[in-house]
Amino acid sequence: MRGEGMREQVDRLIEKGNLEKLAAALNGAGVEDFRYVSRRLNDHIEDGNLFKHTEKLARKKDASSRHLACQLIPYAYRENRARAFELLTTLIEKGDWPLRDAGAGVAGRLLRADFARAIELMRPWTRDESIDLRRSVVIATIRASKPNKLERAEPLLKLIEPLLSDDDAQLRKNLGPSALGTHLLRDYPVLTFEYLVKWSTSNVAQVLWNVAMAFSGPPAAPIVKKALIVLRKLSLDERRFVWRAVSSAMWKLGRRRPEIVRPELGRWLEDERRSDVAREALKHL
Repeated sequence: MRGEGMREQVDRLIEKGNLEKLAAALNGAGVEDFRYVSRRLNDHIEDGNLFKHTEKLARKKDASSRHLACQLIPYAYRENRARAFELLTTLIEKGDWPLRDAGAGVAGRLLRADFARAIELMRPWTRDESIDLRRSVVIATIRASKPNKLERAEPLLKLIEPLLSDDDAQLRKNLGPSALGTHLLRDYPVLTFEYLVKWSTSNVAQVLWNVAMAFSGPPAAPIVKKALIVLRKLSLDERRFVWRAVSSAMWKLGRRRPEIVRPELGRWLEDERRSDVAREALKHL
């Protein structure tokens, strides 16, 4: 039973106090369904008891209970921040892929709602052995980046800074092109560019890959001339991993600002140190 029918069944169970039967009713439900039930439970359960109920659900072995616990975390967090965050950490570390993904989204909700405190709780995740926790930091950063919240710019950039050297391929994909190139550079262009310039002095290949790919998204187009200053420098790196990232950024930027990027690539073709980068980029233009 899915959709409205499932929600009607859930409403009846909550009204009758049959909370133990919720997990069975939610078997196979989607994230929005779990969020709906979490809101209903937040309205139904007496103040002071929500964290206990969330903790009880998190300890169960069935997926539905654990997914519901995950969506209850933002409400339980109001009763006990530190312990609710510990529960979220455990759910992300030990959950299946959908639960890990949902947990990353919940982390983003907490960071949006309680930025100053949540960012401190999240900081240790950047050094954790769990790739799921490290990836969740990047997802949460994306969710918390808002152009009308300028005070968040530097804390968010500093939060993800330790992850720039992470060698996990999926995390890099979420970090350079997405968190940096699509969100932070769009929402905080001046400060993000300053950080990208600073990071471009690194000699770590993963860091330079993230810097180059940060200029591959639409927000780089308005600052194309400044972006080229950084990419020009990175194009001299002899490591294929790095110069291929520069090439990728150049052709994506070139499709948006061909009048500036094409002549630049033409000059690179005449420079034996950059000719491979230029040829690779021009294949896509």
